Amino acid sequence: MGTCTLLLVLLSLERSSLERQRRPSVYSTYDAGPNGYRALYEVLRAAGVPVQRFERQLGTLDPAVQTLIVTGYEHDPSAKPLDGRDAAFLRHFVAAGGRLVAIDAEFAGTQDVTPNAGTTRQASGGGDAIALVSNAYTASAARASGTIDSVFPFSEPRGIPLLANNRGMVAISYRYGRGDVVAITAPALFGNAEVRNADNLRFIYNAIANHGTAAFDEYVHGYDDRQTMWAALPRPVHAAVWLVVAIVGLALIGANVPFAPPYLPEAPDERDSSVYIAAMAELMRRSRRRASDDEVVRRAAIDFQRRKEHA
Repeated sequence: MGTCTLLLVLLSLERSSLERQRRPSVYSTYDAGPNGYRALYEVLRAAGVPVQRFERQLGTLDPAVQTLIVTGYEHDPSAKPLDGRDAAFLRHFVAAGGRLVAIDAEFAGTQDVTPNAGTTRQASGGGDAIALVSNAYTASAARASGTIDSVFPFSEPRGIPLLANNRGMVAISYRYGRGDVVAITAPALFGNAEVRNADNLRFIYNAIANHGTAAFDEYVHGYDDRQTMWAALPRPVHAAVWLVVAIVGLALIGANVPFAPPYLPEAPDERDSSVYIAAMAELMRRSRRRASDDEVVRRAAIDFQRRKEHA
């Protein structure tokens, strides 16, 4: 039983490992794949930027956080999408003086949680994005290189265009209440595969640093620091554990609940002194029924006389 259990657990762990290898790379600071933001997070920490990972619902955000970074999660299999309450919190957060850095390929206008960001459109095939203005965001970042599949149209100007290519605006900034929003339509520019580009790194550094404590929202990517160990385990491990529990349960039921009449083996033929005593008692009982010795002699004599007369 123990061997079977160990084998099932090992198989489930191997399966979960293969599933992790097949999972797409997402825009999370925990992801070390080409799209992940782990390299950016480590660079910011090494540069002394007060940055952290936030792994709870937005309503519980620490008031000390002044810059919040939310990255696209549309293709994340573990995503926890933001809803109307989150959108209201973001509006309040920015209006109160916070900075929201929204990095996503799909902005949905008034339906988007990012306040007043506008609507993006598909624009794959465009070239690198160049800086259109010279300000604190674009300092030392003249050109951002990488995959750009969505842009804000030039026909819908909102705020200050920071980066753009021949298809549209790639990054914009605008005031909202007492705070400001930086909306970027090309999250791949700052992934592990592209952040090595010096201009890409300088631009995103300018957007995040120098505005208090910064936090990457990892809750939207499925991370929750309040999760139990059981909830954090992958589904294959859950299945293996329940299978082991079922096997143990069946074994206990089979060992304690009879499903047929009990089998009673024949008693072994082992005679002891009690058998001998019982036999002798029976012999003595029978001997008491025999006639007396005189009667035996008399009957023998009569029988002998009859035989003689007959002869």
